Amino acid sequence: MCKYVNNCSFFQEFSSRESLLWKAMVKSYCDDGSTCVRHRRYEGEGIKDLPETLMPSGKHASKAFLALP
Repeated sequence: MCKYVNNCSFFQEFSSRESLLWKAMVKSYCDDGSTCVRHRRYEGEGIKDLPETLMPSGKHASKAFLALP
């Protein structure tokens, strides 16, 4: 698991969602954090507030995506 999950607003907001898309995204990016843009920003800039809608891919989540359970 990524060492920043306790500080990551994305993980806090979306890790408990029921949609298979959310579950797959959390598993893909949050298991080790190596491909996560948020993880790299925490590493380079230190822990700071990033909007929860900033996805691990570096894009902001669309309203349609946010509406998924």
